[in-house]
Amino acid sequence: MSSQVGIQQLLQAEQRAQEIIARARKEKTILLKQAKDDADRDIAAYRAQREAQFQDYARKHTGSTDEYTKSLSRDTAIQIEQINKDSSDNREKVIQLLLDSVSNVQY
Repeated sequence: MSSQVGIQQLLQAEQRAQEIIARARKEKTILLKQAKDDADRDIAAYRAQREAQFQDYARKHTGSTDEYTKSLSRDTAIQIEQINKDSSDNREKVIQLLLDSVSNVQY
């Protein structure tokens, strides 16, 4: 009988070990799920922070781009005006130079 008692005790110990392992696996699964949820929250918070920083950066630099575009347009208009004025001022001289070059053909 003592061998049966020993076998019975071993079977009970194995049963308890299996229960402990099953509980440990459940706890591990729960802890992993909590860690994943925490990580997802941290990632979402970080992403929101970086998005806010990007929006702020974009807002600041978009304004300067608009100013740069306006400045460039203004400078371009001034240069076109100067070119038109110069061409108007020198129009007669250029026409006369062309006429002189065409009429005075040299061999």
